[in-house]
Amino acid sequence: MKTYTCNKCDDFGACKDTASSWVFLFIGLLATVSIRLVNLVFSVSALWAKLLWYVGVIGFLAYFLYKFRQDLAIKYQLNKSLLEQKLVTKSPLNDEDYLFIRTVLCGLRSKKDTINYFFIFFTSALALLLGLWQDFLIR
Repeated sequence: MKTYTCNKCDDFGACKDTASSWVFLFIGLLATVSIRLVNLVFSVSALWAKLLWYVGVIGFLAYFLYKFRQDLAIKYQLNKSLLEQKLVTKSPLNDEDYLFIRTVLCGLRSKKDTINYFFIFFTSALALLLGLWQDFLIR
């Protein structure tokens, strides 16, 4: 089986793991932790809980704005290329169409989204368990 290599897919900016993509992943992870800690910290300090809430909300705002811009760029290129219509009518694809498809496939292979989903799931489950423990078992 031939292994897939990502050739020139950074032309559309969706495949290459840029420094900014890692920064925004970190911002998203920080926001996730901050929001999950609000209820746990609130019993200790309302000020710290509010600070965590603001960090989380601002972090999510920045992260999802970044992801939204990425999605818009892909949708724009998809509309521009008429790729969907070409696939439905089985029209021949040009070099730019193949490059765009490779770009999307490279983006789907990115581990950053998997890391993010796992981290959100794990911290949500942990926050839920700690919240239940705090609210029902130690009172």
